[in-house]
Amino acid sequence: MHEIPNSKKMKWNKTILLILAVCLSQFVSGQKAGKETDELITITGKVLNQDKKPVAGAVLYVDNVETRNVTRSNGSYKIKVSSSTINLEVRSPGYDPKKIAINGQTNINFELTSTEEQASKQGSDFKNEAAMDTIKKQGKARAKKMNTYNDIYQMIRAEVRGVVVNGKSVQIEQGHSFFGSTTPLFVINGAIVPSIDDVNPLEVKSIKILKGTSASMYGVNGTNGVISITLKNGTEKE
Repeated sequence: MHEIPNSKKMKWNKTILLILAVCLSQFVSGQKAGKETDELITITGKVLNQDKKPVAGAVLYVDNVETRNVTRSNGSYKIKVSSSTINLEVRSPGYDPKKIAINGQTNINFELTSTEEQASKQGSDFKNEAAMDTIKKQGKARAKKMNTYNDIYQMIRAEVRGVVVNGKSVQIEQGHSFFGSTTPLFVINGAIVPSIDDVNPLEVKSIKILKGTSASMYGVNGTNGVISITLKNGTEKE
């Protein structure tokens, strides 16, 4: 039987080892690249309006996907995103949405433009006396718009200024701060209720936010502010 010379064996073994080393190197590099792609980066910043005032309760979107992150009372935010994320966007009722490419940035500030001047004048009222005639004329258009809301909390977040809604958690702004984690008092057609979970947006006639002296009529119960809802089949007793 013919045997392979030792020199050829050593050369063949070196070739095999070299091939294995190259394959292992590529495998490790691929793992590192995948790991880097999955890494999270922290982005901070502030959201202001065109008057350089903070926008509280603005919702952050990551690559067009809504998150649970909202801006604080001073307009600041902090969010963790994947390093592969492309865009960060901010949306808030009464303002045009603003989208910015991340491109490795860890500090991104937004300046939102008001959709219309009347939005800032309406304050915390979803409806006010000055707008009653206009809203009555809109009628069907308003009903069609309300029909787009999945629940009352989504409606409050979209239509009422001065509040932050996260799921079923609602906070009312007081001055330049929020009431922490406390829950406001809920009132429907002038009667205090424990929850508004079952309120159908299609049945809502108006939503008002009461705070400070306006909420004092409810005593200590109104300390954290009051969300007063009038249904189409009811009247405002307050």
